[in-house]
Amino acid sequence: MVNAMQLPMDKPLGADDFAEMEGQLRQCVEEDRQYSRVNDVKCDAIHTAKTYEEFADRVAAAHLRPLDKADYKNKHPRGWNQFAAKINDK
Repeated sequence: MVNAMQLPMDKPLGADDFAEMEGQLRQCVEEDRQYSRVNDVKCDAIHTAKTYEEFADRVAAAHLRPLDKADYKNKHPRGWNQFAAKINDK
């Protein structure tokens, strides 16, 4: 990946250059969101966690989101052991 700062400025930027810069911008924005998410969890956990292990667990789980009702509705009606169910049905 070519850094935008390395491009010679004597020629106009092309569509590929803009696409690459847009990709870099999207990546930087996502990294900033991730940093903010982890930092918010750290700031909250530093005051509420009772042990370092609890603090570390909460920071490690910062990327997770709570389940929505839609997540419960999308459950598959399969059993844990599908092969055992097939043998018992025969």
